[in-house]
Parts: sequence; structure tokens; C-alpha cells
Amino acid sequence: MNNKLLVFSSSALATGLLLGLGTSGAAHADTTMNQDNMNGNMNQKAMMMNQGNMDNMNGNMNQKAMMNQGKMGDMNGNMNQKAMMNQGKMGDMNGNMNQKAMMNQGNMDNMNGNMNQKDMMMNQGNMGDMNGNMNQKGMMNQGNMWNMNNNMNGNMTQKTMMPYYNYNGYTTYDGQFTQDYDFVRALKYDNVMIDGYKVNSATTDKDVASSKHVDDTMVDMNKDGQVVHISFKTKAHTVSKDMFKKAHMSNHMYNEGNTDSGSYITYKTNNGMYTAYFDDQGYLMKIMIG
Repeated sequence: MNNKLLVFSSSALATGLLLGLGTSGAAHADTTMNQDNMNGNMNQKAMMMNQGNMDNMNGNMNQKAMMNQGKMGDMNGNMNQKAMMNQGKMGDMNGNMNQKAMMNQGNMDNMNGNMNQKDMMMNQGNMGDMNGNMNQKGMMNQGNMWNMNNNMNGNMTQKTMMPYYNYNGYTTYDGQFTQDYDFVRALKYDNVMIDGYKVNSATTDKDVASSKHVDDTMVDMNKDGQVVHISFKTKAHTVSKDMFKKAHMSNHMYNEGNTDSGSYITYKTNNGMYTAYFDDQGYLMKIMIG
């Protein structure tokens, strides 16, 4: 079988060679012309394609460049617009800051004004109060000085006008005290105390309800226990009537008379009286204050 195939192939090859040799001149000419036409067409197509593609590419590039340039313009415009907006915002911010600064300045001025006003009002008010208090204290001190002077004058006047005399013990021990100037003055102002007792010259009830004997002194009291009389003895044969009158001449002698055993002299005081009793020889022997 293989031998048959080989024989067939060889016959076919021989036949082909014979046919080719018979048409080789015409085939070569056609091939050359076709080849030239093909090359021309290819060159023309290549040129047309290349030129078209290049034009399209350049057009696209120019269009893209123009688009990019437009985008760049838009971007620059947007950037400029944003810059202008930012600049406007910065201007507004600066304006607001300046306005706030001016407001703060105004607030500071108002605060300083209020502080100055408060300081002036407080200082002036405090100074006014201080001066008022000082003046008031000065007036009070002046009033206190007046009161002190009045009290001193009153006390001095009271001491001068209201002498006081106090005698304790036996009145018969020394009869000379009855001639003492202070004793005489104290009698006038109803301010003599003997052995702790003093006549209540203001009482209207002079009725004796009880009596009390203390040393040489007899104390008579009314029903309320108020002292209405004090009687005390003096040292015998010591003070004569003339001596007594001379010592008591500053007081008002109201009455003078005789008794069964001698004589008496009565003197008026501011609110009462006192009586001196003398023996038959004219010597002081007793005094009664009532």
C-alpha cells in the first residue's frame, strides 16, 4: 500500500512540473504586477491609515490638551475663586476680629469706666461715711465732753450743794463736832447720818410707831420703818449757846424758847428741821434732827 501511494505522488509531481514550465513567463509577469499593486495599495493604505491615525491622534491630543487647558483654566479659576473666597473670608474674619476687638475695647472701656465709677463712688461714699462717722464721733465725743463737764460740774455742784456728814460711835465723846462747818452744812441739806441712820425728810408720815436706841442715839421710826427723828446727846459743859449760834449762823434760825430745864433753838433745813437743847447754864446737851 505504501508503494502505491509513492507512485501516485511521483506522477503528480511530474505532471505539475510540466505544467509549470509551460506557464512560467505569464505567471511571473502577473506576479510582479500584483506585487507592485499590492505594495502600492499597502503603502497608500499605510500612509492613509498612518496619516489619518496621526491626524486623529494629533486631533485627540490637541482636543485633550485643550480640554486639559480648559480644566486647568477651570481649576485656576476655581483656585482663584477659592482664593478670593478665602480672602473674603479672611477679610470677614479680620473684620469680625477687629469688630470683636473694638467690642472688647468698648467692654474694657465700659469695665474701666464702671470700675472707675465704682471706685469713685465707693471711695467717695466710704470717705463720706468715714467723714460722717468721724464727725458723728466728734460730735458724740463733744457731747460726751459736754456731758462729762456737766457731770463734773453737777457733781461739783452736788458736792458743794449736797454736803454729807457721817458720825459713828458715842456722840458724848466729843461735843466739838457739832461746831464743824461740814456738819452744819450737812444739817441744812438733810444729809447727816448718825450711827448708820438718816432721817427720811421726804416722808409725810411723821408719827412715831417705834424707837431704837443705838449708843447715845435714839432713832424714831413710823409704821413703815422710815426714820422720822434722830436724837443724840452731846458732851456736857462743852459748847455754849453763843458758840453754837455762831457756828450755825449760816442756817436759818426758825424759833428760840425756854424749856423746864433750860432753853432751845430751832433751825429750818431744806426739807426738815433740827433743834438744839441747852441746860439751865446755857450749855449744849442734846440735838434732835427731824
